[in-house]
Amino acid sequence: MYNGKTLSLTSIENQFAELCFNNQDESVNKLDLKTTRELTEALEILTENSQLKGLLVTSKKSVFIVGADITEFSDMFKLPKENFLARVGEVTKSLALLEDLAFPSVVAINGYALGGGLEVCMACDHRLLSDTASVGLPEVTLGIVPGFGGTVRLPRITNLATALKWMISGAMQNATSALEKGAVDIKIPLDSRNWLLVPL
Repeated sequence: MYNGKTLSLTSIENQFAELCFNNQDESVNKLDLKTTRELTEALEILTENSQLKGLLVTSKKSVFIVGADITEFSDMFKLPKENFLARVGEVTKSLALLEDLAFPSVVAINGYALGGGLEVCMACDHRLLSDTASVGLPEVTLGIVPGFGGTVRLPRITNLATALKWMISGAMQNATSALEKGAVDIKIPLDSRNWLLVPL
């Protein structure tokens, strides 16, 4: 269905599609400019497919997505305001497309999902988390705040107090904490590979 440098989209069983993050040029997945643009292209294909019944979002790396590529920040912050907002808009558009799919989406979080990585997960309908994985919004440690919708989605998924604490502290949350706070739906062993059979 779609093959890019950072992710792929394939048809799998039961009329599901799998969106798999796998940055071929990096050791980890990042929500960088290339990934954002490929994500938008893949999701636009999904929005035109009326035969699908669901989407599974995965990662082939040992992490899910470690966040934005901070090496892009320097050039980004030098942009004129309108260009800066357009860049942020590209990311928010891709996550809005994911959130607004006409069928359910499930993300299998196998490792770190931080910053923009967690924001991708929050745009999905259901979140499965490995018992060895961690999530968080560490943006405050860089002097910024979550900028891709996380400030809105996290309070809806958890509650306002939890969302504020996570965003203000920037601390990573282990699987137990994430489950207790409602940020994920279920915690499962890392070696459980057949994510589609896990009951929600």
